[in-house]
Amino acid sequence: MSTTAEYVAKFPRRKQLLETVEKYWLDEAKRPSGSLDSSLKKHTTLLNRLKSSLLIGPTETLVKEIDGLTLTKYLEEIVAAVVEGSTKKGDTEVAVDVIVHLHSRLTPEFLPLLLQPLLAILSTTSTNVSPAVKDAEKDKEKEDKDRLSRQRPVLRIVAELAMIAAWAEGATKGASEVGKLLKGFMTNDPQFTNLPLISTFLKYFVRAYLGPNIGAVQNGQANGHIHEEEKLPQDVTELIPVEVQKKMRDLFENYFNSASKTLVKGQIRLLEQDRRNHEAYIKSGEIFEDRQQAYEKMTRAVERLTTGVTTLAELLGLTAPTLPTAASLGKSGLQIVETASSFTVREDGPIAGGIWDDEEERRFYEELVDLKEVVPSGLLGIKESKQASTDGLNEHLKDTSIEEKQKQKADEEDLQRQLEQMELNPDRNLSVADEQAQDMSRTASASTSGEPAQELLEVVEEEEAVIQDTSVGEDDGLQSGPAARLTALFSALPEANNREVVDKLAVEFAFLNSKAARKRLIKFIGEVPKQRTDLLPHYARFVATLDRYMPDIGAGVLQILDEEMRYLQRKRLVRELDSLRLKNVRFYGELAKFKVAKPYTILHLLKVFLDEFKFNIENIANLLETAGRFLLRFEGTKETAKKMVELMRRKQGTSHLDQRHQVMLENAFYMCNPPERVAREVLILSPIQSFIQHLLHDVLMKRTLDKVLKLLRKLHWEDAETYDFILTSFTSPNDIKFGNIPFLAALVYDLQRYHPAFYVSVVDQVMEDIRIGMEENIFKHNQRRTATIRYLGELYMYRVVGASVIFETLWSLLSFGHADPFPIPGRESPIDAVDDFFRVRLACTLLDTCGACFDKGSQARKLDHYLVMLQLYVACKTEIPMDVDFMLTDTLDALRPKSPRLKTFNEAAAKVDEILALGAQEADDESEDGSEEGDRALPEDPIESNEPETTQISAEGNGEEEEEEDVVLIRSETKNERSEMDEAAQSEFDREFAKLLADTTDTRRDQRKNAPPVFDTAVPLIRKRADEGQKPNSNDKNGNIGIDNGVEGKMQFMLLSKKGNRQQIRSLDIPVDSTIAMNSRSHQAQSKAEQEQLKRLVLQNERRLERAEVQDIETRGVRLRYLPS
Repeated sequence: MSTTAEYVAKFPRRKQLLETVEKYWLDEAKRPSGSLDSSLKKHTTLLNRLKSSLLIGPTETLVKEIDGLTLTKYLEEIVAAVVEGSTKKGDTEVAVDVIVHLHSRLTPEFLPLLLQPLLAILSTTSTNVSPAVKDAEKDKEKEDKDRLSRQRPVLRIVAELAMIAAWAEGATKGASEVGKLLKGFMTNDPQFTNLPLISTFLKYFVRAYLGPNIGAVQNGQANGHIHEEEKLPQDVTELIPVEVQKKMRDLFENYFNSASKTLVKGQIRLLEQDRRNHEAYIKSGEIFEDRQQAYEKMTRAVERLTTGVTTLAELLGLTAPTLPTAASLGKSGLQIVETASSFTVREDGPIAGGIWDDEEERRFYEELVDLKEVVPSGLLGIKESKQASTDGLNEHLKDTSIEEKQKQKADEEDLQRQLEQMELNPDRNLSVADEQAQDMSRTASASTSGEPAQELLEVVEEEEAVIQDTSVGEDDGLQSGPAARLTALFSALPEANNREVVDKLAVEFAFLNSKAARKRLIKFIGEVPKQRTDLLPHYARFVATLDRYMPDIGAGVLQILDEEMRYLQRKRLVRELDSLRLKNVRFYGELAKFKVAKPYTILHLLKVFLDEFKFNIENIANLLETAGRFLLRFEGTKETAKKMVELMRRKQGTSHLDQRHQVMLENAFYMCNPPERVAREVLILSPIQSFIQHLLHDVLMKRTLDKVLKLLRKLHWEDAETYDFILTSFTSPNDIKFGNIPFLAALVYDLQRYHPAFYVSVVDQVMEDIRIGMEENIFKHNQRRTATIRYLGELYMYRVVGASVIFETLWSLLSFGHADPFPIPGRESPIDAVDDFFRVRLACTLLDTCGACFDKGSQARKLDHYLVMLQLYVACKTEIPMDVDFMLTDTLDALRPKSPRLKTFNEAAAKVDEILALGAQEADDESEDGSEEGDRALPEDPIESNEPETTQISAEGNGEEEEEEDVVLIRSETKNERSEMDEAAQSEFDREFAKLLADTTDTRRDQRKNAPPVFDTAVPLIRKRADEGQKPNSNDKNGNIGIDNGVEGKMQFMLLSKKGNRQQIRSLDIPVDSTIAMNSRSHQAQSKAEQEQLKRLVLQNERRLERAEVQDIETRGVRLRYLPS
């Protein structure tokens, strides 16, 4: 910061430069001694150095190089180089020294030519950009940043030159030019973009251009002395004239005040925007992106302006403004204008059956200031006399109150009688409205010619007289002093936003009490701006405070409102007056709550609105929102108000209203008569249950999976209550985070080895929940159903359930609840409507979770068939929503990216017919192959069945008697840990091998037709019993034909015979040299050779593909590590 000490330290150098400049303004240009170089090369080198090193130096080097050249021929080039070098970063004092030296060499043309482009650089300001163009806004911010970086050093150079008389007219001219530049920065910058530039100027030149800190000097004089820091030595003078310094300080202080006001307003808007964002988040559960971006932009602007204003305050020696906070804004106003909804759950709860919503609202409407205690009685019009007169006054007041009560009771009875006579017929609304309009016109015309209108005319005439008297200052009107105070009070009333300020203004008006003042007050309050409905509760309290001792104020305000209401009812079809109606009705309601307007008057007003129901729906809603709760709970009006509200509900039910009016009436009804709320029951958990819930809800994540498993295993699983809670927790995936569902499934997989019955119960309950969800199909349970279907998919991924469970669930989503198994157009069910696509969402969720595993073998074909049927199911419904369409498209692209999308019913139906025809053809082929090859059966897919292998062995029979078949269960010797993917690959290999073998057999059928007619039929595959082993020298691996070592030279054959419906196999010993034995031996050897050749080719192909895949992975830079099996 530029202080007086720094100014004194730099003064000798600036004084010397000032003398040099002034000298060469008068003298001729300086010519160095010696010969001067005029070559282009040397001058080009100097120009480049000025462009790049003007603010870097060193000064001596540049001065020495300048003094060695002629320079005169390159004046314009030197000026351009100096201007370009001035925009770089560096020390501006070096640049000023070089510029002064160039002035001494090139005077008087150099400085005028140089200052003009420098001022042009500083005259460039930011341009306004439309806020709707985001890219343009970003470009503008970047341009402003670059502009400020260029203008900072130039501004410092120009300010230094102005102090050393760079203008021929002197320092005053230079200071005025700098002032014009600064004023341009301040006036053409509504967003305060140039604030950093102005702060830079003050940082270096606040003492030189603004003079001493006036605040510090004044404080020092008040204390009896002047700060030594602000005093200049005798040999140091001001380089800028004092009058210019005063103007500059005023300019900067005004700019600071403007920035401070803008900052406070911006902070208030920021807090309001934050409050609106919070309310929007409470209502919708999210904040829209554009709203969030606007808030972030506003926050950055306020923070940037706060930093700039704080810096200005420090540099100018002023006090930074105090920014409002959310707490201060909340306390500054009474939060009753937009009261909280009756459905809002508060900690203390609503006052049961009370008139007021809370204690603060009760104090606002009931605890009024008694003016008699703070204002002299004479000013209130109360004459202090003897006790007798006081007693007489009290008796008079009692009689008056009794008469008023009797009149009020008669009015209420008349109102009830009118209510009973009202007919509820919507068809007569229009005629009733016309009659009411005519009645209102007659009433208005009658009142115009009657006594109240005459009194109103007198009031207007008297007020005009008051204004005239005030202007001329006569005794019977308001004097200039009271009139000015009353005007100030009226200007403060719109800013009164809490009850303390309102009460203070009411007391102040009581001290100004006069007939003319009361008339002016009535007129002022009757002219409340129609947009300022937030003022109505405070104005009503102000009137109620004064009405106790000045009843003409309340009567006058009510008369204005009554006349205004009559006019509005005559113009009830004019929609432009809706805001005026809103103000009028709400003001009536507020005055009724303060009992300035009699409650039966409000009831009569509500009855007029009900007579013209369709034309006064908004008025009814506003009146009930404002004073409905008061009317329904006030002792004198609750019965009549209840009947009116019931009448309003009946008319609402029988009238054809649009949605907006329906919502308005519903909101008004529930605001004045909120429903009873039942306290939410809080489930109290035991410590162990809370611990389990904590583990699954808070602790469970990928890196804590083992820890959670260990803690769960340590629980008391034998305790029935603990076990039930664990089971409930594991079957409620919707209670945990959606991303943690896979970890919950992993826990089930790890726990199944310790508690086998537990995982069965979990799977059973999950399947039951899915079934119940399809049966009920309740919208509010959709989130739970989505989590459950995702949970089932994760259980499959962790091998807790098999693929058959997944496919069963998928097919049930398409057919459950329908009589027809296949989707057809028009098929509808009470639990699966044609416009309900939630089952499609569930299917997509399940397929996204585990569908990638079904990519080989029979499971891939099943998934292909299901995807076709799913698209047929979607085509049979109504037009699919966009989000569901995107979800289905993503699922199909992930599972079958090359398959075409079936968008119409005809395409999907044709595909289904093709699948059904192909399935029938395959079934026929299998039956034919079975008849030709002796009904051989291929082994089942190990993934499709989790049951152990079964083998049926027919016992050897002797004679013709029948023997029962023995069924032996043999446990597979392969490891159970083999993954399903490996089993699928093995199954695919076996099927492909069998297919190749069948094709080879078919090609050789023609050859076998030419062979000798021998018995060459294959014997069905029969496995030996567990206790029987194969012959040690048997050459047939299938166990059907071989050499029997028990009978030398014999070959054992199986004779297949059939008796009745049963097949029998008998063993026969045939000589090895017989034709059938030799043919069998040669055929077996040939078949075996073919099988070995095919197997070798297949294995070679597999190894080649694996090598190609490994090479492809390694070429992409992926390192492979082989784990031991």
